[in-house]
Amino acid sequence: MEWLQLVNKIEASVVETLNSRTSKFSSKLSEMTYWDEKMRGGWLCLKIPPFVGVSDSNKKELREACIWKVPKKGWAKLNFNGASRGNLGPIGIGCCLHDDYCRELAKVEKPIGIESSNKAKILVLVEGLLLCQNRGISKLAIEGDSDIIINGLRKGFLPNWKLNAILSRALNLLKDFQKTTFNHIYREGISRADELANAGADGQFIS
Repeated sequence: MEWLQLVNKIEASVVETLNSRTSKFSSKLSEMTYWDEKMRGGWLCLKIPPFVGVSDSNKKELREACIWKVPKKGWAKLNFNGASRGNLGPIGIGCCLHDDYCRELAKVEKPIGIESSNKAKILVLVEGLLLCQNRGISKLAIEGDSDIIINGLRKGFLPNWKLNAILSRALNLLKDFQKTTFNHIYREGISRADELANAGADGQFIS
């Protein structure tokens, strides 16, 4: 069992180091603002995670201020989400499609069994893209609260190799659209998709 004791010792050391670095990082956030802006200006493709450098109080304000917005003229918007009752646990998926007059064109809510939340969110994205394809949508704005999935669409791969086959399906479907955009948004801005996903997790159907 000496190897187990060694592993535990290494793990404890790593945790202590990470906690120390996190504490130092938090105390330096205000000093990083200037350099953050410099990097953003010089590297236009840089995608900064939404919570980096944001205090807990500011997170709450940003979430409360986050609202769903009507898509641009001639565009449609697809919002998607997954809801879990544990991870792994019973999962529901939900997505909705709106046009530039704020009309809901289509929606999906359904349970998909026991899955991880990330798998649920990439599965519902595929479901939503098929929905848009069947509706003949050509210009599509995609919004979800999973920065992992949104960045996966931008980069063309996901950190979890098991999900990449599903992502490939989504990327192939995207080729059928004339124009697409991908944006991360807080859950408060996709309340309809969140409602549908939770209904799916509970095996309900809502109007």
